Order: sequence, then C-alpha cells, then structure tokens
Amino acid sequence: MEDDASNDVEAVEYIDSNEEDDQTESRPIMLLLRRLIRNKQNTVMTNAQIIDILQSEFGISIKSSHELEVNIYIKIIKRYLKDWPQWEELERISSKLSNCNDYDAITKVLNHKYKNLKEYLGVMLEVGKPLAKQAVENIKSNTQEEKEDSVVENNDEEQIVMEVQCSREQLNYLIIRYPDLDAKKSIFNLQPNPTRIRLGALTFSDIIKGWSTRVSINLPHLVIYREVKFKLKYTLVNKARTGERKFKDNAHPTQVQEMTIKRTVPVSKDVIMKGLDHILRACITNRQMFVLLHSIFDVMKSELDKMVDNIQVPFSYRAFASKYPYVRYLYSDEGQNNFAYDLQLEEVMSPIYMYHAQIVRSAYGDSILPPLPEWFKLECVVCHYRATGDTIMEIKESFLSHIKDHIGEEPDWKCTKCLKTFSLKFLTMKQWAHQCY
Repeated sequence: MEDDASNDVEAVEYIDSNEEDDQTESRPIMLLLRRLIRNKQNTVMTNAQIIDILQSEFGISIKSSHELEVNIYIKIIKRYLKDWPQWEELERISSKLSNCNDYDAITKVLNHKYKNLKEYLGVMLEVGKPLAKQAVENIKSNTQEEKEDSVVENNDEEQIVMEVQCSREQLNYLIIRYPDLDAKKSIFNLQPNPTRIRLGALTFSDIIKGWSTRVSINLPHLVIYREVKFKLKYTLVNKARTGERKFKDNAHPTQVQEMTIKRTVPVSKDVIMKGLDHILRACITNRQMFVLLHSIFDVMKSELDKMVDNIQVPFSYRAFASKYPYVRYLYSDEGQNNFAYDLQLEEVMSPIYMYHAQIVRSAYGDSILPPLPEWFKLECVVCHYRATGDTIMEIKESFLSHIKDHIGEEPDWKCTKCLKTFSLKFLTMKQWAHQCY
C-alpha cells in the first residue's frame, strides 16, 4: 500500500539543471515538463517542490492554510501528477521532435501540455478543497470534543482509533468474533482462511458495473476516466454489549456534485458519446476488442446520460450510486461464545461514480487507434492494480485473474434503511440500486 507520508513520489524526477531556459522559467510545472523530456527517466519530487507548485501555479497560501489541508493538497498533486493521462503522448511526441531537432515545435507542444496539465491538476484540487476543509473542521470538532470529554471520568463512549494495514481478503476475516483474551491476548486472526469462495459468479460486466474499478481513455480527441469508488467507514463493535446497531435516516444527496475550474469550454455530452462511438468504429474489424469495449462504453454512456445534460471541459463529476449506505459485519467465526465478547468489524460503504475529463473534442482525427496499452487502462482501485496486456483479451484476463486471486469471498451487504440483504453479484448487476421501502 502506498505510503502517503513519503516525501517522494514516483514518476517525476526533478533534476537540477543550469540551462539558461530553466533559470528564467518561473512556472514550476513548465520547468518540470522541460526537465522530464530532457532527462527521460523516472523522477522524484519533494514536498517542498510540490508546495512551490501549489503556491506559484494555483495561488494556495501555505501560511494561511491548516497543516492537514496542505498535506491533503500535496497528496492530490502526488497522485494525479502520476495519473495524468497525457504523459505517454507527451513522451512520444517529444521523442519524435527531438530526433529531428525541431525545438520550436517542442516549445509549442510543451506550452500546450503545460496548459492541459495545469488545468487537470486544478480540477483535482478544486474537487479536493471542500473535502480538505471538511477534514480540518472534523479535526477541530474532535479536538473540542476531546477537551470536553477530558473532564468526565470513566467515559464509556471514549473512542480509540486503530490503524490496520492488510489486504481486502484479510480484512474480511481479521477480527476473531469470540476471542479468548486470557489465552491469546489478541483479537486478530493471523491464520489464512481455510475455505475460500472465488468471485467466479461475477461476470466481467458485473465487475465493470459495480466493482471499484477505473477505466482510463487517453486519445487526442478524448481524455476521460471513469471510476467507481467505495467510501468506507469502519467501527469495531462488541455486539455482546451493544446488540444490533441502528442507523439514522442518512440518505445520500441525490444531486450530482460538479467540480470545474474557472476557464472551461461548454460541450454537449453528445460529443463524448460520439467520441466513444468513434473508438468503436476504429476497432470494428477486431471483434473481441469491439465487443468488450462496447460493453464498457455502454455502461459509461448510461451513467453519463443520467448524470449531466451539458458539460464544461475540463470537468469532474461524482454521484452516489445508492440512495442509502450499505453495511456488513466482518469477522472470523472462531472460538466459543462466552457471552462477554461478540466482536465484529462494522463496514459501512457508500458507492460513488466519478467521471473526470480533460479533453473532449468533436474533431476525431485518424480512424487508426494507437497500440491499446498507450491509450486504454483498466485498474482495480481497491488494490491499486493495473491490468496488463497488449490485447484487450489479455487485459481482461489479467484483470479477472487479479480479482479472483486477491479479492476472494465477499460477504453480503445490508441496506441501512430497509435492512434487506443483497449479494455482491446482485448489487453490481443493479449498479448498487434496489427497491428500498
């Protein structure tokens, strides 16, 4: 799992240079792009250099911002700087131009990519600002509550925060339901689960519809990615004391959350739909590729059609997939019930659909697509795994193999409103929607 506290970030090396153009360049992002295409190697950026980007490029005042807020902005830049979908295109174009020593053309390309990268990072920062400010408010609120609680003796509601690093499958069986604390002095199950139900029942279509995945498309006429994210909250409960937990009527907002920057271009959503159709027409002679991409694009079209009418590019949209959160309880059913402990890890989940677009153009250009790995990515967000392969079938098999080998058994979910229980397959097929009474 990635260490967000690290001062370094893979995929961008900031190498000192005494070249004259670097000395006169005042834009940190442009300086980064110049050095990247010149050095052609993996890069490392320090937090201080990212802070320079935040201050110089986006006008974020570090001195007047909370430390937590700044750390969140740094993590946003780290993550999305690596994930910028135009890196490969920039490297490909700059390599061609460098070989023919066309430095004027390189400058034009860099200016264009500088604008795109700055807009891309700007959108992500705008998305993160409300979340960062809310995190700061939560910290202040919790600090105030701690001060108020400190004068109360024997407070039964005292909260303890525990951080655990493990795989998704390990988490499902991490807590021993009936621990013998006198013998083991531990509530954690460190043994592999002997029985394992693979996710064979989930089809590729089910996974695309509802599992936490990211689909990225990076072409000259369309740079967009779609992600399903699970917003999770965990609480360790002892049901021997608390009994069944009750949930408040905490309905999700129904409106689509839209994040854009000031300088945007209005575009009809039909341009995105036609852009996806253009990709399908370009691969119609490859039946396997056509069928698989068609199934993915149909899901994207349906979601975008429900989310927005007109869009502003670049954009970031997100919407809850369900009206209410889901809950389930995770544990390893070991030991004997002594009526003192019934430990279960409560997992509350809200599925969110997210769309980000950097480029949406109606001028589609060539009908010949670049090699698939250069413009199409499929990732498991839960495990930070990117499927590999030169063909669409290789990517599909790589992805399915990962899901089956690393996710394992998935317990059922219960709606916190109607308390109905649903299997993962049902919810992914229905894209996390159900009849709730």
